[in-house]
Amino acid sequence: MNNNVPKIQLTIILASVVYFSTIDAGISAFYGGIISLINTALINRHMQKCSNSMTMDAQTSVAMMAVSVITRMMMAAGLTLIGFFLLELNSEALIFGLVFGLIGFLIDKVK
Repeated sequence: MNNNVPKIQLTIILASVVYFSTIDAGISAFYGGIISLINTALINRHMQKCSNSMTMDAQTSVAMMAVSVITRMMMAAGLTLIGFFLLELNSEALIFGLVFGLIGFLIDKVK
């Protein structure tokens, strides 16, 4: 069994999709949840990359962290804007799905 699966994050995303499905915005909440899962995958990839190269100096480590943060923020902003303007999804459901997914990620990491 893989312990890296974000169980709480997935549960919270599923709950938000079920809730917003009652007002016909389940797809929007799902899209926001997918954005948070992509963010989680990018964080895990970055952490794995850093742990594999133990001989990295501090300057390189800070540069890699900065690139990771910028990449994740650009991805989240870009996909959110695509959801708003191109896909014309419900903005409230999309944001709630994204935020609840990120909160689930934080709970998974603390637990």
